Amino acid sequence: MSDKRSFIYFIITGLYAALLMLALLLPGDSLPVHKVFSVDKFWHILTYFILTLALIFSFREGNWQRWFNRRWSLIIALIHGGVSEVLQGFSPGRSAGLDDWVANCIGIGLALLLLNIFPKFFEKENQS
Repeated sequence: MSDKRSFIYFIITGLYAALLMLALLLPGDSLPVHKVFSVDKFWHILTYFILTLALIFSFREGNWQRWFNRRWSLIIALIHGGVSEVLQGFSPGRSAGLDDWVANCIGIGLALLLLNIFPKFFEKENQS
């Protein structure tokens, strides 16, 4: 049952990641101008916070080892954030920005920080 639940979580997480990528690549003509502390940065932080938590729960349900869960959640989220920023450079009205990628990284870091603060909530006990 746990493998089936893990598979469903990964499918949902994958769909979220695809929708996130799509939303980040939509033409940006109607988007606000970038500022250092704009609402845009909040959305970057929030969306990558959610993506990272979704990855953590997906790995958790698959009974992956703790280091694997954290490492791959970090790697996948960082790659997604980096690729989305590069692809935004090719999307009409959008721009690739290091500041957006940093906001993505802050969201990822906050999710991993939450995992470290509340490990019992995010990770299953070893079931031997």
